[in-house]
Amino acid sequence: MKHEIMVDEDDSEAVMEVWIRDTTFLDVQKAAQTMFVVNDDGVQLDLEAYWSYAFTNWVVGTNPELTTDELKQLNAYAGEQLASLLPKPDELAEAMQGGFTKANK
Repeated sequence: MKHEIMVDEDDSEAVMEVWIRDTTFLDVQKAAQTMFVVNDDGVQLDLEAYWSYAFTNWVVGTNPELTTDELKQLNAYAGEQLASLLPKPDELAEAMQGGFTKANK
C-alpha cells in the first residue's frame, strides 16, 4: 500500500512516497525473534533490532528510491513518520497472542 510521509517538519512539501506490504503471521514470528533477546539475564527488548527488521522487511519501495541502509539512516522526524505506518512493538506482542483474529478498533 502506498503512503506519503513528510520528511521535514518545517517543510510540508518535502514528502516521500513509501510502499508498505501487509504483515503476515510468519512476519510476526520473525520480528519477535529479533525484538526479544533471551540470555542469562532473562528476556530483553531490542527495539533497534525490531525497527531495523520492520524497515528492511515491510517497506517494499520508496520514492525517491532509498536503499535499506539509507532507510535506516533517515533523520528522526522522517523515521518517526515511517514507523507510524508499521506495526508497533506492542501490536506485535498482541498479534503473537492472537491479535490477528481480533476486530480492528
